[in-house]
Amino acid sequence: MLKKVSSTLGLPRTQSLNSALTEKKKKNKVGGEEPIALDRYLTNEGHRLVASYLKITQIQKHIQKVNLYETLNYENLSLSLQECKLLAKLLKSDKFLKIKTLKLSKNNLSKSSLKVLVDALYKNTTLKTLDLSSNLFTDSEAKKIAKLLKKNNTIKEIYLSFNRIGSEGAKHLSKALKENKSIERLSLESNRLNSQGGQYIAEMLKVNDTIRYIHLGSNNLQLIGVEKIADALKFNKSLVSLSLDVNNISSEGVECLSEALKVNKILTHLYISRNNIGDNGLKYLSNALLSNETITYLDLEFNNIGNRDNIEGIKLLGNILENHNVPRAINLTHNNIGDEGCAALFSGFHKNKTLESIILSHCNIGLEGIKAISDALKSNDGLQNLSLKKNNDMGADGHLELAQALEKNTSLKGVQLDYNFADWEKVGNSIHQSLTRNHFLQREKYNTAYINQVLTPLQIISIIKWSLTRSTLGKSMEEFLTKTLRAYYPLTSDIKLWPTEASDYYSAERF
Repeated sequence: MLKKVSSTLGLPRTQSLNSALTEKKKKNKVGGEEPIALDRYLTNEGHRLVASYLKITQIQKHIQKVNLYETLNYENLSLSLQECKLLAKLLKSDKFLKIKTLKLSKNNLSKSSLKVLVDALYKNTTLKTLDLSSNLFTDSEAKKIAKLLKKNNTIKEIYLSFNRIGSEGAKHLSKALKENKSIERLSLESNRLNSQGGQYIAEMLKVNDTIRYIHLGSNNLQLIGVEKIADALKFNKSLVSLSLDVNNISSEGVECLSEALKVNKILTHLYISRNNIGDNGLKYLSNALLSNETITYLDLEFNNIGNRDNIEGIKLLGNILENHNVPRAINLTHNNIGDEGCAALFSGFHKNKTLESIILSHCNIGLEGIKAISDALKSNDGLQNLSLKKNNDMGADGHLELAQALEKNTSLKGVQLDYNFADWEKVGNSIHQSLTRNHFLQREKYNTAYINQVLTPLQIISIIKWSLTRSTLGKSMEEFLTKTLRAYYPLTSDIKLWPTEASDYYSAERF
């Protein structure tokens, strides 16, 4: 049953929804009923009358609230063909509605529904973002989307993640993107491209000069596919972010990427987590960073680094952090860094002025490793975010070491720790004192800078954010820490930590 809406829109040439539904339809010459024309309802405000033709409550609410101008978010609604036809009418009325974002993920759209929408988008001039993720699309649907990309030159972002697009679909999309001059962000995460699909994508990247962000994670590209993509990086002049997570590329694939990084001076963000690159892969990357000063974000999560206590790759990375200006952020979550690796990684960290974020969660770091980090923090004034979650061997003494370092450090804004040891109250009091001391140091530093007109008033709020993991806290422990730290507020930073928990993994937005 359709919900009633206001009987007037305040517009002289529109009618109430009820009258639009109840007016007597004219008979045409062959005895049928003429359809009600929608054109007169598709005005800046009158478009909400279109709700009368919908069966989905969520869409009715959007239209009735006049929220159609920029974003249509119809995810997980199982849209029927008829509903897609109505949506197509809205997309064709772009001169009036100005729709910029269309989110249709998790709808299991049929081939007919996709065709209706694609046909409507051929001439649409306002849509900038199109999300078609999780729709079980195969190569045949990819071919239809490729035709759209050949004709539409206004869409800038297209998301096709979590579908079933194979190498043939990649071939059609790549051919279209050789001609397309508008797409800047392309996501094909979790499809079925395989190595052959990776080769088609690589051929496209050699000639395309508009795509800046591409996500190819979980596509089983393997060594052959990554070799071709690495070769394309030597020619590409636009790509700044490349995601190759979970693609079985191993150290040999990273060697190819590293050679490309010695030539490419455009790419800034490289995500290669869960690829089993090992210490050899880290060596290749570290050597590449000696001559590359553009890579600023490096994601190496779950890569079997430090296996069997091999820290040769970590030593090379430590040398990079000591003597070079890159990167700004590193994710080493779930690698066996250990105490010896920490000592190697932070031995020259007092010289580093560029690293702003490092994630060392689940890295088997104990007391000696924390001592190495703490010593570095006392003299380093660049690091802003540090994650040490799930390093249970650091214990109470490790937390106390870190607390003492915070009394001298004036740059750290975000710290992630777990309180899951016996002496939590003693440590909590010590950290409270350290935070208080750290707060006054930072306040003095930023107030001075503000007086000299270096920072804005908002940046004077320079309090450390202390992240608590509720799952590891008992009630009394949680109440104590909440009371102790409740006076502290987070400082907004432009550095985003990568998620370190599985529940956060898919919700994170990449650069």
